[in-house]
Amino acid sequence: MMTNEKMLFMDLINKIKSKDFSNVRFYIKNTKNLSVNVYEGEREKSTHSLENAYFVEAGKNGKRCCTFFNSLDMGEDVLNQLEISAMSSDEEYNPIPLFDNSQEYSDEFTFIPENEITDMLISAEKTMRTNNKIASVKNCSCNQYIEEIILMDEKGNTMTDSGHNINIAFGVKSAEDNAVEIAWEEKNITDLAKIDVNKFAEETARLASDRLYAEPVKSGKYQVVLRNTAAAELISAYLPIFSALEVQNGMSKLKGKLGKSIAASEINLIEKPFYEKGVANRHFDDEGIAVTEKYLIKNGICQSFLYNRKAALNENCESTGNGFKSGISSNVGISVTNAIFENALGKGFSQEEIFNEMKNGLYVTDLEGVFAGANAVSGNFSLLCKGMIIENGKAAKPFCKVTIAGNFFDLLNDIKLFGNDPMPTSGGNFVESPSLLIGSLAVSGE
Repeated sequence: MMTNEKMLFMDLINKIKSKDFSNVRFYIKNTKNLSVNVYEGEREKSTHSLENAYFVEAGKNGKRCCTFFNSLDMGEDVLNQLEISAMSSDEEYNPIPLFDNSQEYSDEFTFIPENEITDMLISAEKTMRTNNKIASVKNCSCNQYIEEIILMDEKGNTMTDSGHNINIAFGVKSAEDNAVEIAWEEKNITDLAKIDVNKFAEETARLASDRLYAEPVKSGKYQVVLRNTAAAELISAYLPIFSALEVQNGMSKLKGKLGKSIAASEINLIEKPFYEKGVANRHFDDEGIAVTEKYLIKNGICQSFLYNRKAALNENCESTGNGFKSGISSNVGISVTNAIFENALGKGFSQEEIFNEMKNGLYVTDLEGVFAGANAVSGNFSLLCKGMIIENGKAAKPFCKVTIAGNFFDLLNDIKLFGNDPMPTSGGNFVESPSLLIGSLAVSGE
């Protein structure tokens, strides 16, 4: 934080305190974006943005008062909004403790130049168009994102954390005769040098072309291989079951399960805040609590729950450093940084080996409406999906308009093989998983 900016904050703090508010705290989020799209061999659009957002909370008559704003020139508006908040608030104020001293964790990432990104995307688009079944490229884009989070107390002490993310997204339409299909693929990474962008483009085009002439399958029970990204997306939908608040409110089936088996003994689920490949790395949470690596599941045993300060106060214990805001104006909830789902034995199999083991079944490449079709309380899910039919260990033909259904807790005990291909979700929470062979799921088709 620049010296002159800090002076503006200190001036605002003094004004707030002069109106009989106390224990002033700021949450500051600064973001930078550089987004590039190409179309038909040329840069179609590029966007540079810089956004600053501020959230302030303070106590008055023992109640919590808060508001948010996007400019330090809005001092009078901030005071007025805090006064309005004071008149309506009925929430007790338990402020974040004062920081002992300022801390700063910097991310030295700088944007890759726009012309380099453009050249990369033009090459990727050309690669996708070399597939003779690709009728059009709907999206070919790259977004670079830098985020800085600053917590500040009324003495001017600050805690600063920062990180970055590079998102590459492709969308293509395949067509042949009267058949039309699409494929949308994304990757979130921290280092562009660690991905072969043209290979990713080629895989996206192949996925779209392989889906042509897809039809539903007959309803029944099937062995199912969840592609790594599909498995990660499903796991992501069930992370709330580890929230201590959900457990306390009876909204998680894990209540009373701490220290007990909830999954096959080969399963680990780990939160890794400092993961090399992670795009959600943090050093402290949005309440100033240090984050730590922890097992949620270890060898199939429910190892720990996730706490913010509120949940910890309910049980007279310590926060686990999982108090995060979903948006600048939201209250602090509970979530994870990077979650890694893995085989505790460290053994993974190739796609060919998994298909040979399954022999006959379904390879699910995409799930639709995961957060709408997955019930985190009961564990039940029913999800539209698409992918390939596997016959005699080989991909035979594509399928679509099929629903797979099951229970997440049953699935955790019915994983037959782990792939050697861990990949993260493309958006939202960072959850990494290998492909998974599931013993049996209910399938509704024709």
